[in-house]
Amino acid sequence: MLELEKREIILQGIEAVIKDMENRYSFIELEGGSLNLIYVRYKKAYQIIKEHKEDDSVIYINGGIRAYLDSYSDWDNPLLGKMGDVEKLYDKYVMKHPKTK
Repeated sequence: MLELEKREIILQGIEAVIKDMENRYSFIELEGGSLNLIYVRYKKAYQIIKEHKEDDSVIYINGGIRAYLDSYSDWDNPLLGKMGDVEKLYDKYVMKHPKTK
């Protein structure tokens, strides 16, 4: 289970990505294609972590940058930096690492 401080840090990062997407793209754009896939995954991740269920649920946010770039090739979009920050936080605080023998 995440410590409160770490939980708040990652929630803030995820929320920043969601808000950026909602401000940058129309509702119609967020309802289809790669944007929808990324948007839905971040919304689900936010809910899972907010409800303290990260140990029981699978969170799919890694790979969002690649999915975005495969569709849009917009390397200068500031959204990518925010997504990268969240992926690093996710890897550091949430992702389950295999147990070593």
